[in-house]
Amino acid sequence: MDNHSEIPWWQRLVRGSFWWLFAVAMAVAVTLILSFNLVRPSNISVSIGLPAANDVFAPRSVTYTSDILTAQAQEQARNSVPDVYTTMDLTIGRAQLSWARAVFAFAEVVRADTQSTDDTKLRYLQSISGLMIDSQVAQGLLSLGPADYEVAKTAVLAVIEELMSQEIRPDQLSDFQRLARRPSLVLSETQDRLVTNLAYQFIVPNVFLNEETTEERRSEAVSEVAPITRSISEGQRVVRAGDIITELDVEMLEQLGLLQAETDWRDVGSIFLASMLSVVIAMLYWQHFHEQYYSSGRYFSALVILVLIFTILAKLMAASPAILIYWYPISTLAMLVAVIFGLRLSIMVTILIAAMVGFIAPNSLELSMYMASGGLLAILLLRDAQRVNAFFRAGLAAAVGHIAVIIIFQLPQNSDVVGVLELILFALGNGVLSAALTLVGFFLLGSLFGVITILQLQELTRLDHPLLQELLRKAPGTYHHSIMVANLAEQAAERVKSTNSALVRVGAFYHDIGKMKRPVFFTENQEGVNPHDALDPQSSVDIIVGHVSEGLELARRYRLPLRIRDFIAEHHGDRVVKGFYLKALAAVNGDETQVEQQRFRHRGPRPRSRETGLVMLADSVEATSSALRPSTEKAIEKLVNSLVDEHVTEGQLNDSGLTLGDIQLIRASFIETLKGRFHVRVKYPGNEALEQEGPPVGAAVETAVAPRPLPAADGPPVVLENGQPPEATVVDPTVQEGQAEDV
Repeated sequence: MDNHSEIPWWQRLVRGSFWWLFAVAMAVAVTLILSFNLVRPSNISVSIGLPAANDVFAPRSVTYTSDILTAQAQEQARNSVPDVYTTMDLTIGRAQLSWARAVFAFAEVVRADTQSTDDTKLRYLQSISGLMIDSQVAQGLLSLGPADYEVAKTAVLAVIEELMSQEIRPDQLSDFQRLARRPSLVLSETQDRLVTNLAYQFIVPNVFLNEETTEERRSEAVSEVAPITRSISEGQRVVRAGDIITELDVEMLEQLGLLQAETDWRDVGSIFLASMLSVVIAMLYWQHFHEQYYSSGRYFSALVILVLIFTILAKLMAASPAILIYWYPISTLAMLVAVIFGLRLSIMVTILIAAMVGFIAPNSLELSMYMASGGLLAILLLRDAQRVNAFFRAGLAAAVGHIAVIIIFQLPQNSDVVGVLELILFALGNGVLSAALTLVGFFLLGSLFGVITILQLQELTRLDHPLLQELLRKAPGTYHHSIMVANLAEQAAERVKSTNSALVRVGAFYHDIGKMKRPVFFTENQEGVNPHDALDPQSSVDIIVGHVSEGLELARRYRLPLRIRDFIAEHHGDRVVKGFYLKALAAVNGDETQVEQQRFRHRGPRPRSRETGLVMLADSVEATSSALRPSTEKAIEKLVNSLVDEHVTEGQLNDSGLTLGDIQLIRASFIETLKGRFHVRVKYPGNEALEQEGPPVGAAVETAVAPRPLPAADGPPVVLENGQPPEATVVDPTVQEGQAEDV
């Protein structure tokens, strides 16, 4: 029965904003834990190029990809790819040859010029663009006879044709130009000077670098280089004193966590996204399946602290020698969450933590399965969590899961049988350690957060508890009533999902301890004399309502867990003590304006959990049934249904989390239990009169006070000798519950 729809939209918005802000804060906290090395094995100071001061040994085994070695291999692969050039461009050779012919044609024109002086002709030849012709070469062009000139010209063109018909790369140009300047033994000195000084200037590259194709081939070669890994064994000397520190040494020390590496924000961002996803999943699950804890700050705080502690522990153990992570007690977290919050939440938390361990530690798949198998087996095989030995059995089940994963992953790839056996012993020890830590965790959670634990419930269930013994001595009727309420409520709790039956039983034991302060003012402790007869209604109601605050005072004195105190505070909700309210009305002739109804109400709050709501119903049903002692099945059904309907109609269960389906199961359980308690008669011929429906439920209780016209105005009920009132007295049936339950 949820009143979520009655919450104003702005309150829902504020609540939703708070949860999202919390999700971000929690993700940031987990990211900080996982992103930084909280503990370093040693403080090492090294500098590249300088000798190491001390020997350095690896604190753990590690295998990592060496960025330096990989980059060197990639550079070698890149450099091994030769440059790719274009095919020889013959048009370049032809163009150079044509240019040479044009130069000689111009020279011939100058040679044939009879009008110009020799100096003018020399200037003409030396002014040819693109060529460097010194005065000796120019003089030779002019002084050679026609035959010698043709020989020199032919020699120049032949050299150009011969060399330009070959592939000439830019880096080979100087070599080919040197060939063009080779001296000739068959030419005259003037001819040879002309050939060696002109021919080389026409030699140019005719093939060129194809940059695009070259880069593609080099990129392919780089991509084919596999990452180079380095493996370091625990205890291996990685740096020798006096050795010169290299970049490889620094990289190795950083991978071992011995140096402060520069923060990689991409890794931090990845961790944050993974943390945020996990927190959001956990939050949505919490809200959907654990609505009864949704507004419970202490339960939520306990869960958050547990997760953070085990996250820090995982980080520390992952940063330590590799073998230590096999001692990580994930089963402790799994069992704590399972017992306190339920199996489903525990399964989800276990899987998320197992994934986180695999995320931050080496051998991620093996460790994730190692953690998940152990934690899940522990909680799935945890039976009868009220017994201490059940936790050790669950711890052994976790050890079996751990061992199975070790064999699956280590046996095929590890020839060191002794090492595998060592891991198996660690797994077995992990299971036992997890069980022991679970018991310690229950104690700490109960002490620090007020979270009720199974060990506390076990202790509080003992009937020799000092508070219960005091209740038995001072208020034996209330003690008996509490035991009966506990039996009635526990049977119903077994049928209602997500309800802690052990908590219900203990809460019922202690819900009325406040009555021992003034036991004679409550019907179950009276022996004929009713002290309320001498009191005015307001004084009586103060005493009745006061047993709640007095019970809370005793609970604080005896240090009862906060969860048990909820039963004391909530088992009456804010109901009206109807008997004394009607008595006050009778005193003013029924004028409701002169009697403040709020003055006759319990202070509340209404039940805020399934367990306290169930005990409220059981308390009312037990008190009324003890007063009326119904003897037929119909009478029992009518009594239970009328009482439950009253609570539902008044809205007392709106905040409890009980659904209509839950309430139907509770009705059925109450009826079944009461039938066994009051030994409903079997139908025999002749006893039909016993099966007739008796007077209204209220009549039975009201007439228990005294056969007066307005019996409710004179005080609380007293059960008659035979448990049944005279049939002639009939009063308002809605009055009965307030009296039978409260007095």
